[in-house]
Amino acid sequence: MKNIICLRDTEQPLIIEHDNWILIKELEDIDQHSEHEKLILPFSLWVESVEHQPANRAKAVWLQNDADIYTLSPWLEQLELIALDFPKFTDGRAYSQAVELRTRLKWKGELRATGDVLRDQLSHMHRCGFDSFAVREDKDVFDAIKGISGISTMYAGSVLNPEPLFRRRQDIR
Repeated sequence: MKNIICLRDTEQPLIIEHDNWILIKELEDIDQHSEHEKLILPFSLWVESVEHQPANRAKAVWLQNDADIYTLSPWLEQLELIALDFPKFTDGRAYSQAVELRTRLKWKGELRATGDVLRDQLSHMHRCGFDSFAVREDKDVFDAIKGISGISTMYAGSVLNPEPLFRRRQDIR
């Protein structure tokens, strides 16, 4: 059973839940799943499936970190989940994609970090707009959750709170 870490809103604490979505990376993998399963398709496959089957069961896309997120614009209303790829922990392009989705495209749905997702990255991922995290399968999800709750004060602005700490402190006085 695969689990993910979720932050559904700022009032709700972190939760670990069973992942009901299946990430598909290759076209031939689609046929292995029933029509009742929730699939995350690579964007190019998703577009193709929407064009051929408008009542498509896939309500989620997987976007590689070198893709232009603005190509999603016409379909954002049809999506429940967008999964952004971290192919290795040293490649942070998906952070920028997340910020763009949340700030410029005003994406309100679930934004999931996938790939080489590790404990030390979760706090920053969350600040960039991710609200679910598919932690690498060889890592303990219960240990990884500490990566979000471990930092109590954020100094810089973020997607969650655009005001830097010094401006927030001015508001307090």
